[in-house]
Amino acid sequence: MSKSRDTIINTRITLVCVSLLLVTIVLYLYFLNMSVVQVVMRADYMQQQHDLKTEIAILESSFIEAQYTISNRLPTLERFIEPGDKIFVARDEASLVLGAE
Repeated sequence: MSKSRDTIINTRITLVCVSLLLVTIVLYLYFLNMSVVQVVMRADYMQQQHDLKTEIAILESSFIEAQYTISNRLPTLERFIEPGDKIFVARDEASLVLGAE
């Protein structure tokens, strides 16, 4: 009777160990797969980020070019002209603010 109990206990211990080993292997494979997925997703994210930065740089250069074109055309649309001779104000007499000393 004692041998049969020992055999049952040994069988249970063996089954528990084998099932723990299988669970450990499955968990290892799962986490390994998840880490590979995370690395691939990070690489995709970095590529998308690079593409967006490139697109932003292109759009900024287009914006600066359009802004320069508009700023050059704006004075002619408003009929501004370049000033001719400059007129300077001379202070020959004492002004009211300074008072006569």
